[in-house]
Amino acid sequence: MEGENKGIIKIVVFGALDAGKTTFVETISGKKLLMKGEFERITNSFDFVQLDYDNYFIQMFATPGHRRFSFMWNTLAIGMDGAIFLIDSTVGISPVDKELMAFIKNHNVPYVVAINKDDLVHLSQENVREELEISDEVSVINTSSVTKQNLDLVMETLMMNITNTKQ
Repeated sequence: MEGENKGIIKIVVFGALDAGKTTFVETISGKKLLMKGEFERITNSFDFVQLDYDNYFIQMFATPGHRRFSFMWNTLAIGMDGAIFLIDSTVGISPVDKELMAFIKNHNVPYVVAINKDDLVHLSQENVREELEISDEVSVINTSSVTKQNLDLVMETLMMNITNTKQ
């Protein structure tokens, strides 16, 4: 059985509408989702992939970004070991981003902030840190789910933080 004798890690990918969560989980896992709950390119379900990473079996969930599906955030956050917070650089910081940042901080798990779509618009890490009140201990990384820019760095950083807190 896949994942047997490996530690299981649950990671949840959060982000506002159209931040690129589905593309992120597909690209990072190297797998196309078998089933997508989409209507006009808007995800209306959660995405789920499983992947092997070093000595861990990762279960990665991505939340729907539309505000009306926020009731799913708490359910998906149950038992999460870490989070990835995607920000859409073409939009900037939205009210939903501020709400999600507070939500993630409230769960007291390691997380990484990924400023996604850097291939289209560059958004300053310093501005994101300041606007979302992110401490210097949290990694903020410019990414592109389409070009794979820094996706490995996001995973390496988060997994290092998760495994350090589990020791």
